[in-house]
Amino acid sequence: MIELHTFTFNPFSEQTYLIDHGNGEATVVDPGMSHATERETFANFCAERSLKPVQCVLTHAHLDHVLGAGWVYDTWGLKPRLHPLDRATYEQAPRSAAVYGVPMDPLPPLGADLSTDEPIRCGEAELEVRFTPGHAPGHVVLVYAPGQWVIGGDVLFQRSIGRTDLPGSHAPDLVTSIEEQLFTLPDGFEVWPGHGPSTTIGAEKAANPFVNAAGTGMLQAEFRSGH
Repeated sequence: MIELHTFTFNPFSEQTYLIDHGNGEATVVDPGMSHATERETFANFCAERSLKPVQCVLTHAHLDHVLGAGWVYDTWGLKPRLHPLDRATYEQAPRSAAVYGVPMDPLPPLGADLSTDEPIRCGEAELEVRFTPGHAPGHVVLVYAPGQWVIGGDVLFQRSIGRTDLPGSHAPDLVTSIEEQLFTLPDGFEVWPGHGPSTTIGAEKAANPFVNAAGTGMLQAEFRSGH
């Protein structure tokens, strides 16, 4: 069974993930390493476990999730893969870095598009790609059913949700994504988000103040008439 590892990187405390395929290869998800120390931490982790990253996948392309994409490309030759609707977000990242005053390497060329019709292969395992717009136009989450976990990017957090005040975000879409793509997973599924601690589907269905299973969340109440 594949194994998931997490790293907290960059000024935005973004969660970068490394999926160990169990065969010496690995997948990098949302590379956020932003300076030499963080890059060394990640590279040393791979070296100590004799892991070779063979693909790079993005849940979405906001600045904090792509700060390390250039380094990953330079180090392992991996072109990041994302949903085509988030290409504009990707292209905007250097401008966002300038606004925030965050140093950023040039972005590498993109790899093959992600599609909900095609799973992401991690050795013998497969991750289901689910389309979850709202925080970003081309946001996706990655579901690993045998392990009962999902890499959720910036859609659903512990007692919180992704921002909807950014270019390309849309609050009603985020509500729909959570209700139809995440809350339809079994309650025991662990959600590994783009920021902060992990949570479970059941915990957020029961007590998330913004979107919950009862439909009483603050964001749901605001946009219920549009559903």
